[in-house]
Parts: sequence; C-alpha cells; structure tokens
Amino acid sequence: MPAETVKCIESWKRVMPEYELVLWDMDRFDVSSVPFVEVACYKKKWAAAADYIRLYSVYTEGGIYMDTDVYTVKPFDDLLSNAFFTAIECIKPYVESEDYAAQIDKNGLPKTKDVFAIRFGLQAAVFGGIKGHPFLYSCMDWYKDNPISMSDGTYLNPIIAPRVYAQVALEYGFCYKDEMQYLAEGVVIYPSSLVAVSPYYACDDNYGIHCTYGSWLRVDKRIRRKLAGLAILRKLFRKKPIIELT
Repeated sequence: MPAETVKCIESWKRVMPEYELVLWDMDRFDVSSVPFVEVACYKKKWAAAADYIRLYSVYTEGGIYMDTDVYTVKPFDDLLSNAFFTAIECIKPYVESEDYAAQIDKNGLPKTKDVFAIRFGLQAAVFGGIKGHPFLYSCMDWYKDNPISMSDGTYLNPIIAPRVYAQVALEYGFCYKDEMQYLAEGVVIYPSSLVAVSPYYACDDNYGIHCTYGSWLRVDKRIRRKLAGLAILRKLFRKKPIIELT
C-alpha cells in the first residue's frame, strides 16, 4: 500500500485500538456474483466495483466501512448505537450557490428530475450499520438494476456513490440539507462536519478526514491532485494550506 494509505490505516489503529480491521478484496468477495461488479472489474473500474462491495460488506457482517484514505481523528464509539449512520457529503460553497438554490426547494427536496446532477450526497467513504439493514439493501438493489455499460458503448456509470445513496435515501425521508436527520428504519444522517470531504475542509468537529488520494484515477490525474496539495504551491497561489496529517 502507498505510504499515505498506511498512514491513514495507522490512524485507525491508534484512535480505535480495540476495533477489528477487515480487508475486503477479491479473495473475500466473488466479483462474478453481481454483473455490475463483474463488468467493473473486467474493465478495471475499481472504484465502481467498490461502490457495491462496500455496501455488501456492511450488509453481510455489520460494522463500519471506511475507504483506505480516511484519516480518523476521533473514535466512532458514540455512533455505534445507530442502526445505520452516515454523513452529508457536500462542499460549503455549493450549498451557498445559485445552482443549489435552483435545484433544491425550501424543504430540501429536489426541484429537478435529474437528482444525480445535484452536487450533494451522502458519504460513501465512511458509513456504518447493523447486519442486514434495509437501507444498505436498497442501495445494493440500485446497482443490480443499473448496468455499468452505457448506451453509447462506454463503461462506468458516471453517477458516483454519494449521489446514489442520497437518491435512495429520499425514500426514507432524506432532504438535501446539511443538518442532522433522523430517517425511517433508524437511518441517522450527520452533518458534513462528521467527515471532512478533504483535508482542506478539516475542522474540530471531524471524526474523520477523507484525504481523497484518488487511487483509482489515471497517473496524470493523481500527480495533479498531489501537486495541488503541496504547501509551497498553495502559498504561491494564495490558497489555504492543507493540514498535515501525522
């Protein structure tokens, strides 16, 4: 694993030493069992395959799922009483933008039929639930019903997991607001401050920070993302420094 990933996993062990870590890989999940996952793996669209497998892992065993680039700050102990929990994933400038106002009504419900165009979702990098929770099953069903192959012959459905989860959560009473929400079936949605969407947005309320290393991206895109985080370049372009994770 890359050094950055190792640093994140070491933070899990340091902050929550009594938790058991379980690695989900191709030895643990039969990728041929779900057409969406099978095609994703065949085409080496690893992030798409993980979108289903992460749901399956928690649905099958219960527990907390985390991407390997999530850096933990606080133990998750007080989240374990929830039947299912996750957090809002959004970027603050977006919820203050004209785009957000045009897409969402005053009650936090979508004005548009294309809910996947709304740049607002539920965390896919960190979530947890009891074994067999119906919300996890509902999300898994979405992937079973939506092929990864597109009508134009391309692959990898462009709809990312956080927006899928938000769309499914509408059936449970979810609204597109960055606030605490208690939904049907014991689903609890925390504000976005529970998990920072990147080190740039880290704050004292975070339980975890999604470092967004982008291991699934092409090498050139990963290099650009890494350069964007360099302190000397951020200073040069007068941008807020990204916090250093120890």
